[in-house]
Amino acid sequence: MSKVFRFLYPVIILAAICLVVSLALSSTNMITKNKIEKINNENREKAMARVLKAESYEEKTFDANGKEITYYVASDSGNITGYIFITGANGYGGKVEVMTAVLPDKTVKAVEILDVSGETPGLGQNAAKEDFYGQYSGKSGKLTVVKSNPDSNEIKAVTGATITSTGVTSAVNEALSYSNAIIKTQEGENVEK
Repeated sequence: MSKVFRFLYPVIILAAICLVVSLALSSTNMITKNKIEKINNENREKAMARVLKAESYEEKTFDANGKEITYYVASDSGNITGYIFITGANGYGGKVEVMTAVLPDKTVKAVEILDVSGETPGLGQNAAKEDFYGQYSGKSGKLTVVKSNPDSNEIKAVTGATITSTGVTSAVNEALSYSNAIIKTQEGENVEK
């Protein structure tokens, strides 16, 4: 009996520790879940205010070929001032996440880089600098990346980070595509009324 007990004792202790740790993590998650969600919402609202100032931001969804897209309609005094999208695309080291504000005239108002942490420090992470992401303001249509001398619908790549630059541009193009579809749908609704 003592050999069995010596064998089971560590197993019982380990199982008890696992149970206590699991309960502690579960309790911590329940306690902090609402606070984390509140902080995330506040951070998102601050980022939206940086890309497009408005009195209110209404969360909406849009069906893009079977994929449900969440976006925000910015408005002042009941008038739509623009649309905000959070999109992502593959960069060099992982996914890049971008917030894009698009005006009703289908031009980019502003872009904010939300996450390029997986990109190479000193190269791809430079996409989070304003001299790169500021290039998107005022652009419309399908944007492309070039290494030098950008034209009207071209973005000059971050030096040494063309893949990251292309990823950010793909995310912005996705936002432009969604906004064009939403605006087209709204224009159709206005014609029917």
